[in-house]
Amino acid sequence: MPTMEHSEEEVEDMYEMIEQLLDYETKGKDYTAVMGDFNAIVGEGKKDGYVGYYGIEYRNDCGQMLEIIAKEENVYR
Repeated sequence: MPTMEHSEEEVEDMYEMIEQLLDYETKGKDYTAVMGDFNAIVGEGKKDGYVGYYGIEYRNDCGQMLEIIAKEENVYR
C-alpha cells in the first residue's frame, strides 16, 4: 500500500484496484480475505457494524476509504 508520503491520487488508485479485484474475484458464497498494511486508522467506537469497539483514536482518510469499501462490498459484520 502507498504510504502517507504518496499522493492522495496514488492512494485512491490503490483502493480502486482493491474494489475492482473484489468485484471480479468474489463469487457466490466464497470468502475473500484482503490483508496488508493499509495505513488506515478506522478509529474507535462501533459504527454501522463495520468498525469494532476497539479501534485507536481517530479515523484518517485511509480508514474512511477502507470503511467505504467494506460497506460497498457488504463485508461480513
